[in-house]
Amino acid sequence: MKVAPIHPQEEARLAALDSLEIMDSTPEAGFDDLTRLASYLCGTPIALVSLVDHYRQWFKSRFGLESPETPRDFAFCAHAILGEGLFVVPDTGKDERFHDNPLVTGGPRMRFYAGIPIKGLNGLNMGTLCVIDQQPRHLTTEQQDALAVLGKQVEAQLMLRLRVRELERREEELRSQRDTLANVQHQKDALLHRVMRDFKAPLSSILTNASFTLYRPHLPDDVQRATRDIRDAADGLQRTVHNLLDANADEATFAFNPTEFDANILLSEVVRDFQQRLVGSPRRFSHAVKLVEPLLTADRELLRRILTNLLDNSFQYTALGSSRVTLEASNPEPGLLELRVRDEGPGIAPAARAHLFEAHPPGQAPSSGRVEGGNRLALAFCRRAVQAHGGWIWVEDNHPKGTAFCLRLPVRPHGPLFSAH
Repeated sequence: MKVAPIHPQEEARLAALDSLEIMDSTPEAGFDDLTRLASYLCGTPIALVSLVDHYRQWFKSRFGLESPETPRDFAFCAHAILGEGLFVVPDTGKDERFHDNPLVTGGPRMRFYAGIPIKGLNGLNMGTLCVIDQQPRHLTTEQQDALAVLGKQVEAQLMLRLRVRELERREEELRSQRDTLANVQHQKDALLHRVMRDFKAPLSSILTNASFTLYRPHLPDDVQRATRDIRDAADGLQRTVHNLLDANADEATFAFNPTEFDANILLSEVVRDFQQRLVGSPRRFSHAVKLVEPLLTADRELLRRILTNLLDNSFQYTALGSSRVTLEASNPEPGLLELRVRDEGPGIAPAARAHLFEAHPPGQAPSSGRVEGGNRLALAFCRRAVQAHGGWIWVEDNHPKGTAFCLRLPVRPHGPLFSAH
């Protein structure tokens, strides 16, 4: 018996074989189909996909043979991988290299062998697709061609398997990165919520004391202005805190408490509070409330905050002394309340409206100068609160200039969105 010499590029060949991560893997239908087809086309009882590593030849697929591997010293495939074409031994009993090989003298008593080398990514031979018989024989030209074609298909299966494993690794890496980012985001959100909750008590105290101070008689003008500024700043920060907590709250923690009340009274309170903010400001404000169904079943505090946020947005982006903010309320049809906050400030381009009410819009979303920072949180809260009522909110142009924020709510509870809460 003559043992095959080591491949001249053995280290590179073995490295390429290791990169396939295929040795000792479980059977796969793609390879098994090819060995079965090779056996059928070549008329042999045995067909193998054999891979040659340091000390053995291991069969990724075997048809007609029980043994999963043999020592490399006995391997016909170790000879076949040294060449580039079909390696054929018509009669092993008459070939001095193999006549006393244990695979010839013992099981499986090989008397005929034909193997086509199969290559890895670097073009080096990993092993063979081979056919074996217990009788001496020859392959026809057509059978030789068929074996070569099937060998290419084995190579394609190897590459496909490698690509699939690479994709699986990348998906796992991405999944791990997403999990890490999600965990970091969760920790950041939890910390932010704790900080925001810690802000609520001192902000409430500042607002209470500022409002109490403003009601004191004979307050000097400069102190009154400074106190009003403190009150307005604390009020704005308090709204931002509430909006941040509610815009990111889950369904279980988002408070929704509907009661029946007179919408006229709530609207008059909102108008009064907003007019107080305009004291000393040249901005103009008007309101038009025309309700034929004033009784409303809704969350009173959420509705107040919706209107306050929309009015605050219009207040911020309305030019001093040259523009008007308008609050309108009507019943456009029975059982429906419509509220509109109009202003004459900058418009919002149609392209920027798709993600206008999202707290965290996608990075490629067109931006609007009117929806940044706290205003984005405010609008995200508004949409969530409106949807909790079973209503909807949108923005449109306010002709001849400016923006109109519009929302509609059912006067009475109905619809799947409302009943879900």
